Amino acid sequence: MTSVSSRPVARLSSPGDLVATVPSLCGFVPQDSLVLLSLRGARRRLGLTIRLDLPPAALQPEVVPALVDRVVQDGGSAAVLVLYADAPDPALASRVQSACEAAGVRVVESLHVSGDHWTSYLCSGPCCPEGGTPVGEAPALVRAEHALDGRAVLGSREDLVRALAPPAAPVDVTGARAWWAAARRDDVLALAREALDDREVPAATAAALAVALHDVQVRDEVATWALDRSDALLALVEQVVRQVGAPWDAPACTLLAWVAYARGDGARANVALERALRSDPQHPLALLLQAALEGAVPPAEVRRLLLETARALRR
Repeated sequence: MTSVSSRPVARLSSPGDLVATVPSLCGFVPQDSLVLLSLRGARRRLGLTIRLDLPPAALQPEVVPALVDRVVQDGGSAAVLVLYADAPDPALASRVQSACEAAGVRVVESLHVSGDHWTSYLCSGPCCPEGGTPVGEAPALVRAEHALDGRAVLGSREDLVRALAPPAAPVDVTGARAWWAAARRDDVLALAREALDDREVPAATAAALAVALHDVQVRDEVATWALDRSDALLALVEQVVRQVGAPWDAPACTLLAWVAYARGDGARANVALERALRSDPQHPLALLLQAALEGAVPPAEVRRLLLETARALRR
């Protein structure tokens, strides 16, 4: 499941706009997926976005109510359902709609996407032809926001996993460990600040940062930079995790998840956490962030915690 930013970027006035925008919300083009969008208040502001693999029929009685509970917890009074599958599944769409209605959540649109066409489960008029409507481009404001944030919509979740996968030949951290043993925290913070603006982070710098991030105070200080340099910090940490392997990558992967979560990029946060916990199954912050994601804690709360951390560090 992913939680994405509730920051409004465009008015989505048609089913076509919704379908075109979902990949931007997820960070990749969903495949064989159920996507449920929570809409809050009278103006139906976008809240939580939930995506999961299509559940088998045997699990649907358990999974569907749990999804609707997330929408209710998010304060959603309405929802949009989008099913990504080769063939339409009206039974699953009907089950989700019934569960929403039972919880007091109105399903304002229910859509099926197959390949590059979409159809509506709720409309059979001339506006929704039987052969489907081609999926168009996301609204210009949505595309502009992604361009400004430096985020690309990937072809699938597997592409995102590959983009954040450990390297085949990790950098050697032996020298970095020796450097860190003799360094001060200010030294590594200065190194990290300099690397924020590097388009390509050298292997030695990536190794040094990966080792130093095992220090909780260094990690927390660097994490607070997400409050005003989130784009640069996300790019920096991604370069680190692409060069460093287990077991030294767990803090860097967790930091990546923290920054992504604060930005509202739940998909990236989930993938980074999966890698962090493979490297260190007991990593405290990774487990805490995993619980926050599973509990649908809003990204605004994560940003608030970062602000509190920054204030505590200053004190």
